[in-house]
Amino acid sequence: MNKVLAGKNAGAQARAEHKDWYGELFQPFVTAGVLRAGELAGYRKNAVYLRTSHYAPPRWEAVRDAMPAYFDLLEKETEPSVRAVLGHWLFGYIHPYPDGNGRMARFLMNVMLASGGYPWTVIRLRDRRAYLATLDRASIDVDIKPFTTLLSQRVRWALEKHDLTFPDQAEKFDFDREVVLFFGQDGKTRIRCAISREALDHDFRADKREKVEVFRENRKVIEEAARQKYLVGDTETHGSILIHSGELAKAGGRRR
Repeated sequence: MNKVLAGKNAGAQARAEHKDWYGELFQPFVTAGVLRAGELAGYRKNAVYLRTSHYAPPRWEAVRDAMPAYFDLLEKETEPSVRAVLGHWLFGYIHPYPDGNGRMARFLMNVMLASGGYPWTVIRLRDRRAYLATLDRASIDVDIKPFTTLLSQRVRWALEKHDLTFPDQAEKFDFDREVVLFFGQDGKTRIRCAISREALDHDFRADKREKVEVFRENRKVIEEAARQKYLVGDTETHGSILIHSGELAKAGGRRR
């Protein structure tokens, strides 16, 4: 990614490094026993079927010809926003790996966006159904406009000036959802935030303690994690923020 930010051809860098990127993205799954190490070694050698789509990717024998053509296209395209759209959609269309193609496609999209100075852009959980539908429209109906529109909306949000502050210290435990609720402020908009009981127990070793008390002791770390999720647009339904177990460690949170 640093080479792309320094001005190197994003398509060429993707060609040279995409297998390493894929390995780094999914090594934790190997460590956890979800994937075998051999599955990260190369392109798929079997047919794949998509549970959430009516689209059927090309036969595995076609992948070895399709991928060089894919990188040729990215190298020659001069407009970063077009590279981002095509880089994401065509990678998913080819579906070169046995698993993790969607995550890798979104990573490549952000590499292409970064090459044009655009910010890191997240497809929100609340957009999942529309996101998958637009990919089907592009792959089955040869209509890429809805997919382009969805991505442009997310990039536009990332480009806007957003911030999240926490002037309202009125946290409480929601027994139905088993989360501590708290609220942030983006300008005049009040943002509902929550951290799950599992996250408090796991990240702060708080399984036998009162959850609101644990929240208050670690308020700054938790609020900063919520802020970081909000700034990249990683929101839940209706724009709320939910911190899951393990996310505080990713955000640099410190256990107490």
